[in-house]
Amino acid sequence: MSKSKSKHMKKLFFTACCMLFIMTGCVKAQPPQPPAPEEMAKMETDQMKKELSLTSDQISQTEAINLKYAKKMGEMFNQGPGGDFDEMRKKMEELMDQKRTELANFLSADQMKKYDAMIGEQMKNRPGPPR
Repeated sequence: MSKSKSKHMKKLFFTACCMLFIMTGCVKAQPPQPPAPEEMAKMETDQMKKELSLTSDQISQTEAINLKYAKKMGEMFNQGPGGDFDEMRKKMEELMDQKRTELANFLSADQMKKYDAMIGEQMKNRPGPPR
């Protein structure tokens, strides 16, 4: 192989390596995807079981409600960026209020206090602009 072809091959190899490095960085730079609604509902139900001492009847009701609202939240997030942040937050707050109302139908007053404290702590520790 001639020297010019060798230099050309080295430049080509170097360029390919640089492109691969840049593309790998771009892939890693993608924002993390939120968990699937089923996974989100399971995590929330598990936390509620522990913190609220749910009965077996309450667990099944809680699982259904958590899944219902996780799917609704997921639909909102899947609409993609570019929407009105304040409008989205307002809709999320409405969904959370609806969910709380449904939970209050079968949770005791003490469990609701614990639930409200749990949600308050989550909201305080969430990323994003302050409320």
